[in-house]
Amino acid sequence: MLKLPLLKLTILILSIGVCTIRCSSSMQWLHVVQPNLTAGHYGYIADEYGRHVILRGVDVETEQRNIPADQDRPIDPSLYDGRCPSNNNVYQEPPTCDIDYGKGMYNINDEWYSHNDFAQIRRWGFNVIRLCLSWSALEPTPGNYSKMYLERVEQIVNWASEQQVYVILDMHEDLYSRYIFGDKEHEVPPYLTASDGQDGAPQWAVMTEDWPALALFGIGNLNLAMMKAFDNFYNNAVPPNCTQGDAPGPGLQDHYIGAIAFLAKAFVNNSAVLGFEIMNEPEPGSHADQYTFSSDYLYPFYKRVIQAITGVRDGLPDCPKHAPTGSNCSYPSLGIHDQQHLFFFEPTAFRNLLDYSPQYSVPFTSYENIVYAPHVYTHVFTIDSILHINESNYPPSFDFAYESALNESIGLQSAILVTEFGCGTDADERLLIPTVESQDKAMMSATIWPWKNNCFQEGCETSWSLYDSGTLNGTYATQNGPERPNRVRILSRVHPRGVIGQLKQYFHNTTTSSFTMTANCFNKTLLLSSNETIVYIPRRLNSSVVNVTGEAKLLRIIQNPDESRLVIINPTCNGQYHLFVGNNTNQILELYQQTLKTKNSNVELKNHQETIESMKKAYELFQLLHIAAVKIGETFASTSSKFANKVNMSIWNFTDSHP
Repeated sequence: MLKLPLLKLTILILSIGVCTIRCSSSMQWLHVVQPNLTAGHYGYIADEYGRHVILRGVDVETEQRNIPADQDRPIDPSLYDGRCPSNNNVYQEPPTCDIDYGKGMYNINDEWYSHNDFAQIRRWGFNVIRLCLSWSALEPTPGNYSKMYLERVEQIVNWASEQQVYVILDMHEDLYSRYIFGDKEHEVPPYLTASDGQDGAPQWAVMTEDWPALALFGIGNLNLAMMKAFDNFYNNAVPPNCTQGDAPGPGLQDHYIGAIAFLAKAFVNNSAVLGFEIMNEPEPGSHADQYTFSSDYLYPFYKRVIQAITGVRDGLPDCPKHAPTGSNCSYPSLGIHDQQHLFFFEPTAFRNLLDYSPQYSVPFTSYENIVYAPHVYTHVFTIDSILHINESNYPPSFDFAYESALNESIGLQSAILVTEFGCGTDADERLLIPTVESQDKAMMSATIWPWKNNCFQEGCETSWSLYDSGTLNGTYATQNGPERPNRVRILSRVHPRGVIGQLKQYFHNTTTSSFTMTANCFNKTLLLSSNETIVYIPRRLNSSVVNVTGEAKLLRIIQNPDESRLVIINPTCNGQYHLFVGNNTNQILELYQQTLKTKNSNVELKNHQETIESMKKAYELFQLLHIAAVKIGETFASTSSKFANKVNMSIWNFTDSHP
């Protein structure tokens, strides 16, 4: 019979996403602790014991991108049972596989050639994935939701659960739909470029009203057809000649909400699913004022989704079934009443360009388990890189994107998790290290884009994947090549998994592979549910030295079968405590001395007054381009002949009047 302390420790380790025996127990439900500046903390994700949880992970892609559709990766789950479908050079990403599923967490081969994606994910030290899904796969025909695709999603969730990895189900779209085809037929001015959509909506849900698929200056966010398609979505337009089927209403939003409900019903009692990301990188359509667009269209849409799935009414009466998207009523509850999962929501895609979101960041729902999910691509997709202007002028720093996101999440009364960041491997030192270290300084959970991708032509060395691409062999390729060593060094990091008390700071130094963490605990009642703070050390640092000081003691260090380690700390909750991880005792001493010199303070919200003018100019510049693109789209749609010349005159007339 196990002694109580050992039993408690075993249950604890299982519940936070790592275990040292074959795991069969369910994962802990996580929840949101809302921001409280008086208490000195922003919003964060917590476990059932109230500990602050940091989630680190990757974006795993299952969305449909290719045309024709038969060139997509297969979705039939039977094709993945104990095997991995052949990779193909037409796939943008290799099939996601787990050929040894069912053998137990540490009994599965996790080498790069194993075809066991989730054992590999655990090997990197990740404890969450964002699983990118496609509306086009969920609802290929109006009102008919695909059971086969749902079974494929369930299969992947089961694979992740065996490795104690949480799953965010992400309703992914990029530029609305792959069924927006670049307009290559018309003669157009040189500042317009044929531009395709990428993934998301099914063909029957694409309503562009003769706006052509042309992008101003080749910028995908300024694709005219995509803008009009989003306008119709936000207005809940009814697609022509479409049946309602199992959707809760006839409009585009109704069908989309029905797709999320289809997922939610299946996973309502599954704690391995962390929650649902409502939409990836929503575009504002033709709305130039991002502040009013977010308040009048985007956040009301998010609110409807949450009302439909959770049953939360927000103090409003139900909307009538014939008009479910009214503004002064709640979207009808779909009877799921899911009030355990988290809902992840993004600002407009414009944030990727600006490193802040032009929106009024105020609460929009009474449901508390909400997580702000911005993307951060400083100097990758920010306006300096898109328009090829001097990056030293704006954005002001890598920290700025995370500090502004924290400000926004506090206004929204939510937790925060960055669901995308990344860059090509040729920019690891210049871009990836600074953004990952900024995440640590902001104590922010995040998932990197992407896990794996295919690249069969010259230039693969600069792709974004964590692994080398598979080797081309005729039309087929292996699933992937070896891990990229520099990415292992940067991304396989020491990080807290569950912290008792108030997490004040932590930082993994990429250069020295050292780590420091400080937490405050003055509330002894916290110890009634759990008295163990847990920190993860990856296998590559399994010889590092560990030291705990202050109001806590080092209970033990657990060596996992994959050679990673768990540091178990017992705080007394009589004050502040520290953890140091270093290469040797001398480095530990240096870290301790640095901590004594550093004054730890509560959450500081920086206004960046010195950059406000730069922020306004960046926003106004892109707003000007957006208005110009809308004017071009309107001209195309209203002109039946000689449109190229009229568009040419239209744009120059516009720019003449907007110097």
